[in-house]
Amino acid sequence: MPAERRRFLFAGWVLFAACSQLLLLIVPALETVAFHLVWISLSLVYGVGSWSNRRTVVVLATVTLVTGLTLGRFIAQGHLGWDELAEVPLMALVFVSMVWHVRRRAAALAETRELVARERRAQEVKELFVRNCSHEMRTPITVARCYAELVRDALPTPESKEDIEVVVDELDKLGSLAGRLLTLADAYESAGFEWGPVDLGSLLRRTVQRWRPASDRDWLLDAPAVLIEGDESRLEAALDALVENAVKFTVAGDTIALRCRATREGAVVEVEDTGIGFTPSPPHDESGRPRSSGGPGTGLGLAIVRAIVDGHGGGLTVVSGPPRGSLLRMALPARPPTPMPGTKGQS
Repeated sequence: MPAERRRFLFAGWVLFAACSQLLLLIVPALETVAFHLVWISLSLVYGVGSWSNRRTVVVLATVTLVTGLTLGRFIAQGHLGWDELAEVPLMALVFVSMVWHVRRRAAALAETRELVARERRAQEVKELFVRNCSHEMRTPITVARCYAELVRDALPTPESKEDIEVVVDELDKLGSLAGRLLTLADAYESAGFEWGPVDLGSLLRRTVQRWRPASDRDWLLDAPAVLIEGDESRLEAALDALVENAVKFTVAGDTIALRCRATREGAVVEVEDTGIGFTPSPPHDESGRPRSSGGPGTGLGLAIVRAIVDGHGGGLTVVSGPPRGSLLRMALPARPPTPMPGTKGQS
């Protein structure tokens, strides 16, 4: 609450408390009601806008003194028993307990905000590093590849050309890695998602159509029409990463199955293969994420998928492992987690 409104509220409470005490001079029978209204209103006003320690002590001492004197006056007149005077310190203790809990909650909220801000800053630094690293890598890799091809074309013997081919292949891998780093950085920027209706069944069919000619696998497709709100291009990138992973760790004749189905919360997309599967991370690896039991890889594919799915408010799980192959499941909500300004079709 703004400081001006807090001052106005405090002034209103002071006026209310004074009127309550003055009312007792006119209608002494309202003593119990007026007494408790003063303390209850004091707690409400403090809860809306907590005060400094000095103001809290001064106000508490003033209310305790005034209500105590009022009760003492009624006791001296014979309207109340002396045991009623015990209510004053008891109400003061209740108020002090409330103040303690309010301050503990405020401290916890402040610490939570600081942790969230620190985590956000760390995430921004990480994304900036990934993006800059990707951009800085691509230019020298491209230049080096061009010179390697020039050297290869100028070499006289096939054996020498084969050696340069190894260099070109490794540079191609570095270029692909730089591209994946940039994709990963973009995947974390959920505010830049272009939200719109996505037919997951159509997306799966297009993916199989693109990948089938490039790999000798037994493709299975179960893709009914399932509509959700999402970023179609990024979901396609996530699906491509899963399919690429399945192709990488299977051989000719293995089966790759793509499925989608509607759920109560949204939809589920599954990519299953009969390859060598995943194994849990070793004990010294604190990531807790699955790792392929096949050849070495950068692990950026699943990182990209996880970032895109998280941006949609969903989750990625690995629900099977060797020797049965691997099954990766993307659970996607029917709607974006929060309203986004970049929705398709909006002006």
